[in-house]
Amino acid sequence: MKFDFFTMGGCQFWEDVFFYQKWRIQRNFETKVCRLLDPWDIRRHQGSFESCRKAFFKYIEVYEISRQKGHMVIMLHGLFDSKNIFKPLWREVLKHGYMAAALNYPSTQKHLESHVRQLDFFLNNLEDVQEVSFVSKGVGGLILRSLLNMQDSAWRKRIKIGRIVQIAPPNRGSRFFGWLGQYKTMHMIFGPMLNDASPSKAEYIPEFPAGTEIGIIACDSFWQKIIKFIAEKTQNRSIYSENDSILPQAKETVRISNWHLNPLKNKEIVQKTVNFLNIGSFSAPQAQKIKKL
Repeated sequence: MKFDFFTMGGCQFWEDVFFYQKWRIQRNFETKVCRLLDPWDIRRHQGSFESCRKAFFKYIEVYEISRQKGHMVIMLHGLFDSKNIFKPLWREVLKHGYMAAALNYPSTQKHLESHVRQLDFFLNNLEDVQEVSFVSKGVGGLILRSLLNMQDSAWRKRIKIGRIVQIAPPNRGSRFFGWLGQYKTMHMIFGPMLNDASPSKAEYIPEFPAGTEIGIIACDSFWQKIIKFIAEKTQNRSIYSENDSILPQAKETVRISNWHLNPLKNKEIVQKTVNFLNIGSFSAPQAQKIKKL
């Protein structure tokens, strides 16, 4: 007999493949075993994906889980991060009438293509959602670009794509990651994405589909500021560039000074992200809360 117990919510070994009203099904990237977690990250069931779905349907009645409907903001973290970095933004978007799903994916364990397949599976199993917007941080922006260029995915026929906000995205690739890629030890720490996010690989990732409304927040984390300082002192410009975030097709790009290790703890970044999700502009005043469908 298995007992319900608290988990850490998954980070570098579990990937989210289903989400409904803060309940999630996660899949172990190695064993492919799935587990059903409630909103407090307590494991309620473990087994195959289908058995976890069936277990969730039982909990719908037990806990009287309400039906979700409308517009969801999906959040994708960066390398070595977890969904928890989005807590400040999560709380804010809920105030504005959106649903919110901050996803975990094992960012240090798999190649970019594998992360794209996970997210495609997630969206194909996303229920009772009519529109999705996205917020990405770091390499999550590269994964998102690849994902949205899968035009034949089934979910694209039933879910409208809203607005996209990229926070500190290495759209041209990360020069620092490219430099770290010279060292085997760094590959052991950061995994396959270290190369996948380098400039030599990022240039082959297609831009977002035409007509996509994109806003970019270019900002440096505390560590990036240190990298910038080292680059300037050593005159090694090959490891840092302020232009790595640039994407010509973006509707708006703003640069925000930041000293937080987690940019999502910067209130200005959170506020501008919500502004863009609401009305497609970083600088304009916030619109009224959206109406739920």
